[in-house]
Amino acid sequence: MAIDTAISIPRVQNCCCCCSLKCGVIALSVVFMVPTLLNLVLSLFISTTTDVSISRLLSPSVFGYYGEIIGIGDSICDVVLIILCVILLVGAIKGKYLLCRIWIIGTIVFVTIMFICAIVGSSYHGMNNPETAHELGFLWASIAFEEGLLIYGVILVNSFAEGLRETEASLPAYGQVEEPPEPI
Repeated sequence: MAIDTAISIPRVQNCCCCCSLKCGVIALSVVFMVPTLLNLVLSLFISTTTDVSISRLLSPSVFGYYGEIIGIGDSICDVVLIILCVILLVGAIKGKYLLCRIWIIGTIVFVTIMFICAIVGSSYHGMNNPETAHELGFLWASIAFEEGLLIYGVILVNSFAEGLRETEASLPAYGQVEEPPEPI
């Protein structure tokens, strides 16, 4: 008796009960790309400014500016997410199954890494500053919102990608198409 260990991702028929999967996937990539680009620009602005009050005001982190290492890590995460969003946008517009799969795998890895970093960062910060519990609450609320949207995005993109795969499977291979016997 074989045990089936495959995990199945749920599928949806449309995005947010009102638009097509393709439209939803394109919107999802734009919804994540625009704020991430803004965060990257702000992070780069913070790293170049010498005014501490401006860097604390514009810092994308709930805790304020941690230093160059956190800024570099945040910028790397932003660049990775922007690349994933561009891959998804191209995959959705051109109807490419493989590009959608790359986004799904990359996003699952991204969500996992961000969750681990949030646990480590909040544990370290909470251990050293116990009076900042409300800041940790805001951090976890924002993480839950972002990660929840990304998980819904994985379900949405998986549904779109599986639809592409099923459509491609029903078509004959390029070399298998026969010419009509007589000109019309």
